Amino acid sequence: MRPATTRTLVAAALCTAAIGVQNALPSADTVLRELKAGNDHHVTKRYQHPHQTAARQRELAATQHPHAIVLSCAASRVTPEIILDQGLGDLFDVRVAGIVASDTELASIKYAAVHLHTPLLVVMGHQSCGAVTAATESGEAEGHLPSLLAVERARTQPGDLIDNAVRDNVEDVVRHVRGSTPMLAALVDRGALTVVGAVYSLDTGRIVWLPGNQTNAVAATAR
Repeated sequence: MRPATTRTLVAAALCTAAIGVQNALPSADTVLRELKAGNDHHVTKRYQHPHQTAARQRELAATQHPHAIVLSCAASRVTPEIILDQGLGDLFDVRVAGIVASDTELASIKYAAVHLHTPLLVVMGHQSCGAVTAATESGEAEGHLPSLLAVERARTQPGDLIDNAVRDNVEDVVRHVRGSTPMLAALVDRGALTVVGAVYSLDTGRIVWLPGNQTNAVAATAR
């Protein structure tokens, strides 16, 4: 069976199973606007600290409906709930050094996207990433370090090598996730999952979101 046909069949099955739940969830655009506003709160240090009450904790003992998946670096300096001003149950965190999307990370993303019907995935790198720096210095992608393809592309670009490698790695992961067949690609195809790239500045606390046309161009190469 051709990949496109497989994706179509998977999409139909997922649509039938999830339509009732998704009608009650916010759209990816709405969630992204909320996350951008939350980052503004972090930059200005005017936090709202939503969903951090005892009642929220009790509610989550029975169920969860996170509105965004965040694939970010396993690092002490980048905590998604703080830099996006979110609370308990708001984010489905997947954290790994260097931000890679191996089978392990993809399994977690699939769980949130398919079973929890989370509409948005943010792939977020950060300034001065230690794992990316290690990959650029060693010339080897040991373990789960970022792809050497991103590092080698960055060497040919003007500007800071590490900054460029972090951004290129995020773009590679966005492309990889969006093209992951059959489940994630099917969700992306029918608009049930939106994948965006972002880079967090340790200096300012500001998240730079990859331009929409850049993200779309990255995704298009996965087809």
